[in-house]
Amino acid sequence: MSLENEYEDHKADIAIIGLSIRLPGIDTVSRFWEAVLSGEEVVANVSPQDAAEGGAAEKPNFIHANTNIRNIENFDAAFFNFNIREASLMDPQHRLLLETAWEALESAGYDPGRYDGLIGMYAGVYANYYQMFNLLPLIYGNGTASELQMQIASEKDHAATMAAYKLGLTGPVLNVQSACSSSLAAVHLACESLLTYSSDMMVCGGATLGIPQSHGYYYQDNGLLSADGHLRAFDAQATGTLYSDGAGCVVLKRFSDALEDGDTIHAVIKGSAVNNDGALKAGYTAPAVQGQIQVIERAQMIAGVNAEDISYIEAHGTGTPLGDAIELEALHEVFARHTGRSAFCALGSVKANVGHTGPAAGIVGLIKTVMALRERTLPPAIHADSPHDRLMTGHSPFYLNPVPLEWSSPNQRRLAGVSSFGLGGTNVHVILQEAPVLRESPSLRRSNLFVLSAKSKEGLKRQKESLQQFLSSASEELLADAAYTLQTGRKLFEHRAVWLYGSGDEPEWMERENDTKGNQGLTSLPLFYFPHPVNFDAAEPGDWITEEPVFYRSYVQSMELAGQMFGRGDPAFPDRATYPIAVQISLFKLWDSWGIQPSGCQGSGSGLFAAACACGLLTLEDALYLGSSYLSALTTSGQERSVYVRNYRQRAVSLKTGPMKIPLTAPLGKKPMNQTEWSDSHLWTTYLMDALEEGASLQGVVNNVKDRLVLEMRLDEDLVRPAEGQGATVWRNVYRLLGKVWLEGCPVNWKGYYQGERRRRVELPAYPFERTRCWVEREASALDSGEPLTPAPEPVSLRPEQLIGYTAPRTKVEQDLVEAWELYLGVAPIGINDNYYELGGNSLLAASLHAHICERFCVTLGLEVFLEQQTIARLAKSIESWKFDPTSTKGGH
Repeated sequence: MSLENEYEDHKADIAIIGLSIRLPGIDTVSRFWEAVLSGEEVVANVSPQDAAEGGAAEKPNFIHANTNIRNIENFDAAFFNFNIREASLMDPQHRLLLETAWEALESAGYDPGRYDGLIGMYAGVYANYYQMFNLLPLIYGNGTASELQMQIASEKDHAATMAAYKLGLTGPVLNVQSACSSSLAAVHLACESLLTYSSDMMVCGGATLGIPQSHGYYYQDNGLLSADGHLRAFDAQATGTLYSDGAGCVVLKRFSDALEDGDTIHAVIKGSAVNNDGALKAGYTAPAVQGQIQVIERAQMIAGVNAEDISYIEAHGTGTPLGDAIELEALHEVFARHTGRSAFCALGSVKANVGHTGPAAGIVGLIKTVMALRERTLPPAIHADSPHDRLMTGHSPFYLNPVPLEWSSPNQRRLAGVSSFGLGGTNVHVILQEAPVLRESPSLRRSNLFVLSAKSKEGLKRQKESLQQFLSSASEELLADAAYTLQTGRKLFEHRAVWLYGSGDEPEWMERENDTKGNQGLTSLPLFYFPHPVNFDAAEPGDWITEEPVFYRSYVQSMELAGQMFGRGDPAFPDRATYPIAVQISLFKLWDSWGIQPSGCQGSGSGLFAAACACGLLTLEDALYLGSSYLSALTTSGQERSVYVRNYRQRAVSLKTGPMKIPLTAPLGKKPMNQTEWSDSHLWTTYLMDALEEGASLQGVVNNVKDRLVLEMRLDEDLVRPAEGQGATVWRNVYRLLGKVWLEGCPVNWKGYYQGERRRRVELPAYPFERTRCWVEREASALDSGEPLTPAPEPVSLRPEQLIGYTAPRTKVEQDLVEAWELYLGVAPIGINDNYYELGGNSLLAASLHAHICERFCVTLGLEVFLEQQTIARLAKSIESWKFDPTSTKGGH
């Protein structure tokens, strides 16, 4: 289908362009789909020994079932610019939400810092038991955590807003709390935000962690929990639900924008609805048939679909006899109003596989359904060997498939419904449609430039490994799209690497040499050097010349202009005098289209004319005429040479120069020159004569560049300085040099790099977080006995590797300050010249640390003084100064 038709068919639709998920034993969406498709259950059986070690008494009604996400105490605090103490105070659910939001944006192929539109976030989390069981002692213990710090780190109010702060999201950000339906309600609200243009992209999701993590639970008759540790949705033998850890996020965008921007569209939201049961139910916690009927019908109406067109329902399906019966009654009522067909719509609930993930349940079910649509497969409904009586009447439109089935839909695109119903009565239903299949776009280039960056060397190493594995069997189109996604959709960090690779090529890795502190950016912009050609014989250009359209258009323009001036200069059969100048000017325009701005240009021999044209001094016509005459005079003799010399001098004498837009460095042996000096026609007139009479060096000599990065404007095997082996194609050499420029921190205009192509953003392996322990242990004995609580030892992380060299304390004041900073920041060792903010400090933590220091040293330093000093060495001087003279202005008040 054409793009125009897709626009017309999806005017009010929302595209799902990014996915991320975290469940027990599952870290990626692909692993999640593998588990669902194979009918896997993530619940782990717990041995009696492990249960006893976890504090569970061995009783007949104890159910050995573990639905925990492992290692929740670990977090990559440094990656998100938290210090270790801040991270340890954070609700682990907030941390999990932040990680999945980051991964969802990476899945979509977007770096918020480089996106022009408004990105917002709606999300919800479960109750914060970490604060209740682990953190409250800190408020009344050693005083290193203020109540405000605790609230920001732990309260639900700050789950989405903290993620927005760390990710740089400037659109609408709300914490959505409607119990079990929170994350799907967030999706509904995000769609409304996009359709009203309050935002341009939305991240939405939820997170649930049970703390303290348990090894099982005690079953009670007629309770909510399963009698055997299995969740049997819509099964006649169902006895209850099973609570589980989980988190997930999706990235949404208006369909028309996603199509225009080349996003990967996993599925389409056709419509959604939300309502509340109000008082039409037995009690506050009870579900209501009427509320569910209304929300499903309204979603279908908004989506413009008929119940008969829907062939899969991802139900709320908690496995409780009452809840499942009510949901089945509502679904049958809705479908019976529109169709009399039977057994045409599959029914499922992901909770049978992964348990009930509370506020994250809706987003987990949505992601499962998106994957089913994407893969055109109906996953099996597990633990449903004896379907509910309502499904066995012979007239039900629904069926439970025990094995995976091909999702056939011969006459229309596949449609599905997703339900999520919250404790308290907030019901949500979303209608999904499979995404259109778009044709892949061929790549213009034979080699691709993959750029990677990380916050650490280890992170960079792990990224390289995952990328190589992912792309080992990729098509040429996917290679090009993957390179584009990495170049335009990933946040840039200090440590960088480049992979030059194309189908059939030997992969080539490049990293910045002597990178001990990470890439801090270029100290100066590169110099563009236009050398005199080594080889005067112009070869007939091959097919390669058309691979870079910007270069080719400029080259053809130059050669056609030369043909008008000289009667020669056919682009297909260039003469040797015009060809080098045309190539150099065209290369400059190519680099300029890629956004590479030079600090200046320099030329030697005939290269000076191309350099002067690039700087704005010479017109293209003058540069081609003078450069071609210059080369011809140098490579001929006798009467023929005299003709070229005469032509050159006549043009040079009447030369009119333009304003110099880029500094032009003087030729070898000359002093720096300004606009006026370059505009002197005598300089250009004598330039050729000097070369003829004095035999000036015409080889590739760069003048006075010292350690600056040099880009040579020529196309041959020696393009990269120094030469890097033989046999590389012309453009591969150019791409290699572009990779080196990027490694050095020079920004690249990737949109310019891909002009003339329609590239897509594709899903690639996520950033490899380097998690370390950020956790405050629960004082179990004190909590159980009612004894006073003492805070656990503060967690400590190693000093950030990017800081300057460590300097130990020299005085007692400095030593005491180091101990205070290490206590509050959770970092060790701290040197006296380490910057407070680079160690992870902030103004909120500074208030507590400042009060501690003033009390410890019996001084009255103003908080603004503390914030200004920033290092222990400077702060120690202020303290000593105040003690010597309490009225000193350095003390402040």
